[in-house]
Amino acid sequence: MRMGAVVAAAFVVASGAGSAGELTLEQRVQRQEDIQAILELIHEYGRLLDARDFAGYAALFAKEGEWVGGFGRLKGPAMIRAVVEEKMSPRDGAPAPGGVHVFSNERIRVEGDRATAVTKWQYVVPGSDGRPITLMLGHYDDVLVREDGRWKFLRRVAHGDIPFHDPLADAPQ
Repeated sequence: MRMGAVVAAAFVVASGAGSAGELTLEQRVQRQEDIQAILELIHEYGRLLDARDFAGYAALFAKEGEWVGGFGRLKGPAMIRAVVEEKMSPRDGAPAPGGVHVFSNERIRVEGDRATAVTKWQYVVPGSDGRPITLMLGHYDDVLVREDGRWKFLRRVAHGDIPFHDPLADAPQ
């Protein structure tokens, strides 16, 4: 039932621009459907990245989508795919990293065909004894857009909180 609680919490934030009484039932249902679709997009991002499905991963970004993080500032799905594939593919016969992205504390604000979101993330890897350890903690700042009827990332900034990394300070504007 955790997902229901997350959706309910996200709905409260999303409807913050006006009280629920000011919106029609149709508008409230649409907003709830948008929030659910955005949550699914956020979770699909982690699933595809962990599965090393770089084509599917890049397709989550809008035509003018941008990713800003440890690999720099990447613009457009083709560039995002190429760089992430190059940086995250196994090298010299080494196995692909076996980490898992974990997301939480999603806050989503929907305004028509645009939205913003903040999501906490963890990157968990197997320790030397095989038990999970958190390698990194951070948060994403997202701008999302409805494109061709589907929610996509227009801009995703991956901040490192522990260890600290400010991708906006490193990436040229």
